[in-house]
Amino acid sequence: MPRSVEGATARPGPYGVPPLVADCRVLIVDDSLVTRSIVHRIVDSLPGFGVAASVVSAHAALAFLQGHTVDIILLDIEMPDRDGLDAMADLLQAGYPARILALSSHCGIGAPATIKALAMGASDTLAKPDRHFYHDAFVEALHQRLQVLAEPPTARAARPVVVTRPIHKPCALQCIAIGSSTGGIPAIHELLGALDPRVDAPILITQHLPPEFMPHFARHIEELDLRPVHVASHGAWLRRGHVYCAPGDAHLGLERANGDVRIVLRPDWSASAYKPSVDPMLESVARCFGANAAGVMLSGMGSDGLAGARILAEQGAPIYVQDVDTSTVWGMPGSVARAGLASVMLPPAEIARFIAECWLEDA
Repeated sequence: MPRSVEGATARPGPYGVPPLVADCRVLIVDDSLVTRSIVHRIVDSLPGFGVAASVVSAHAALAFLQGHTVDIILLDIEMPDRDGLDAMADLLQAGYPARILALSSHCGIGAPATIKALAMGASDTLAKPDRHFYHDAFVEALHQRLQVLAEPPTARAARPVVVTRPIHKPCALQCIAIGSSTGGIPAIHELLGALDPRVDAPILITQHLPPEFMPHFARHIEELDLRPVHVASHGAWLRRGHVYCAPGDAHLGLERANGDVRIVLRPDWSASAYKPSVDPMLESVARCFGANAAGVMLSGMGSDGLAGARILAEQGAPIYVQDVDTSTVWGMPGSVARAGLASVMLPPAEIARFIAECWLEDA
C-alpha cells in the first residue's frame, strides 16, 4: 500500500490503493482548494485520464513522487511554500518522464512567467480563468493539452524512422529557419546555446505563440544567447548575426530588393490554421536563398512546416529535424521525417554542432 503524503488526496481503490484504470495519471499541484477541487473533477471526467493525487505544495508533490509514478503534472506557478518555477527542475527529475503543464493565473496573455516556465522545461501552459470561472472553453483547452501530453514515449518511439537525405554543402550558409510549437522553446534555447558563434547567418524563428508573448520570448532568447534578437518588423533588412522571431499575429516572410533581403509580414499569407505559420517562412527562405539556407524543425504538434520544408528541400537545402526521444511532441518534426525530407534527426544541441561542422571550414 502506498504511503500517505501530507497534503495529498488520492482516489482510493480496493484496499486503499489508487486504481490504475486510467490510461494517464495526473498529479495536481495547487495551493488553492477551490482550484484543486474543480480541476480534479474536470480531469476525472475526461476519458482516459484520472487524478493520481491532488497536493497543496511543491514539497508535497516531491514527497508523493518518491513512491508513485504519474504521466502529467498540473503545476501552479505561484504558491506560498515554494513556487512552481523554483521547483520545476526538481519535479522534472523526480517525476521523469512525466510532463509538466503549468496551469496558473500567471500564465495569462503576455506573462513573462509563461515564457520562463516553458524555457525551464514545462511542456505547455494554460491560464486559469479569473475568479475560478471554469467555462467550457477552459475544459476543452485543458483536454486538448492533456491529450497531446499523454502520448507515451513508447508510442512515439514506435513510429517509423525514415532514411535521411544526403547533405550537399553549398558555398555559404546564408540563412537558418527554425519552426517549432509545443516543447519548442527549450529546444530553441538548447540549439542556440550550442550553436558556434562563428555561424553568423541570420536566424528566423516561427514559434507558435500569441503576439503578446513575443517580446518576452525574444528577450528571453537574447539573455541566453550572444546574438541580438528581434520581434520581426515589416520592411526590416536581414542582418547577419541577428535572430528574428515571427510576431504572433503575422507570418514571417522574406523578399529580395536591390540585392538585399528584407522581412515581409503578411497576416493572411497562408491557409494554415496557425498564425504565425512555419510554411510561409520556409517557402520564402527557399525563394530567397535556395540551397544556401538550412531548415530546422523542432518539437511541435501537427504538421505545420511540412509543405514549406518540401519546397526548401526541393531547392537542395538541408532540413534538420529534432529526434523523437527529445521532442515533447514529435508532430511537426515527425511529419517532415516521415515524408523523407529530413537530412538528419538529432537532439537540438547536436543539430547545432552538426550545422557548425557542415558549414564552418575548421569546425
